[in-house]
Amino acid sequence: MKSKMRSIIGFCFYASLVIGCMVILCTGPAFAKVAGPCSDCHTMHNSQNGVVWPGNDDGPFRALTTGGCVGCHTGTNDGTIDNNIPFVMSTAEPTYGPDYAANGTYSNSGNTLAGGNFYWVASAGGGTDNLGHNVETDSLSNADAAIGQTPPGFVSGWGTSGIGATWASNQLTCAGTYGCHGSHTYADDFADISGAHHADDTGGITGATVGLSYRFLYKILGKEMNTVGNAWEYQPTPTAHNQYKGYDRTDATAIPTLGSTTGGNTISFSCGECHGDYHSGADVAYSNPIAADPWLRHPSDYDMGNTLAGAEYYDYYGTDGTTRWAYNVVAPVASANVASVISAVNPITNDDTAIVTCLSCHRAHGSPYADLLRWDYQYMQAGTQTPAGWNNKGCFACHTTKDNG
Repeated sequence: MKSKMRSIIGFCFYASLVIGCMVILCTGPAFAKVAGPCSDCHTMHNSQNGVVWPGNDDGPFRALTTGGCVGCHTGTNDGTIDNNIPFVMSTAEPTYGPDYAANGTYSNSGNTLAGGNFYWVASAGGGTDNLGHNVETDSLSNADAAIGQTPPGFVSGWGTSGIGATWASNQLTCAGTYGCHGSHTYADDFADISGAHHADDTGGITGATVGLSYRFLYKILGKEMNTVGNAWEYQPTPTAHNQYKGYDRTDATAIPTLGSTTGGNTISFSCGECHGDYHSGADVAYSNPIAADPWLRHPSDYDMGNTLAGAEYYDYYGTDGTTRWAYNVVAPVASANVASVISAVNPITNDDTAIVTCLSCHRAHGSPYADLLRWDYQYMQAGTQTPAGWNNKGCFACHTTKDNG
């Protein structure tokens, strides 16, 4: 049986055209549509010097591409890589980060991007299912051994997202009806993101089309970190990072619809398209986190400024664990305003700059930690100062009183 590694690489080459072939070559401070040699992504005949390109039997690929999504997006990020292609898969273990060491020491020297990396869920990285999303690639189907094909918490038709109603034997793909990117109009990845890589987004991320949506997540908004040298959120800082779109949900029964300004254009809504039940708080379908107290599920699209005056969540700490109300690149929060990067996070003002999202805790593609978490959960020891270096870090960036003895 072909390896899961090939499965993922097919995805990444497949997704490289979905997400990464946003090979946005540019020397300015921001990227627009794809620019550069067409041969970076396309080949006319899939052969050269008597050898099938790139030397295997996987091709030819649709749209005259040199591979699938993952293939184009397989490599090592260094912030200045040619064409600034975002790599979401590596053939050797990447340096994960930003992250904390076992003693809580912070490091920003990693070479993974905002979504993390598929390496750890691929066979090359051990093939551990809960370390990443299991995506289908060009020729292989590997369902998660524990949960199968259907995403946990899936609710058919949640938010009228267009995601397939029944997963059955359909595996998660990069884009399409059963994927994350694209419009979910077509099952095929390539058809579903057709034209997106060549879309000109210099006018802003409006959500009007796939190419004008945040990271090709249809109708989702956000501020993309695309500065040369730090593209795709390579080694982010508290003042240079993606700004995720959030919404302060206050209606306990409202079901957002895709693209709506009442919660249907946020990064958490995007996750909810496959994990809709996780976007609810009470044990009632589609309920809002405020529908039950205490919550049954961790809230998302919820502003910490709504909590009681003096609550621990008012003390949200920055990356260093000592600076209060500073943006934390390891445990990021969203804002209602994504016109610019929000570096000052102040729950007390209740100005929608401290909105909890799915990505506050998880990576989208994968991480070396269980459940795609951003940090090592084993160091989250409540009611203790051991290890002391983890005070106000990880879960405790928001739950600022839980790590005190």
